Amino acid sequence: MIKLLLAAALLSGCTFFFDVQDSVQPDPEPDSRQQKVIFDRIQQITQSMKDITRSEISDVGPNEAQSGPEKWTVCSRGSSGSELRYFTFFLKGETVANWRPAVINDKCETRNFSPFERSR
Repeated sequence: MIKLLLAAALLSGCTFFFDVQDSVQPDPEPDSRQQKVIFDRIQQITQSMKDITRSEISDVGPNEAQSGPEKWTVCSRGSSGSELRYFTFFLKGETVANWRPAVINDKCETRNFSPFERSR
């Protein structure tokens, strides 16, 4: 019986161990060199969107929605016809790990934006 409990405790602890390890890894805010690489990549992505014009970018900010393991995000917005559309880019180091249309919890609408040329 004790062996069974010990095995169950060890097996259930494996998942917890990996979750804790991922959450304690340092992920400092990207420095200015990393931000330039990030902003260049985001500009490439937004320029490839056929229906988005006059794109702007926010500064790096926290992952407000907590919708992924990444700690930092950048928001971008651009015009699509008469609509203003927001996108959230999730950062890992100096890379864009993932991106998607922004959701309310990302709080992109509350960020300050500037044209890509002035954001560097």
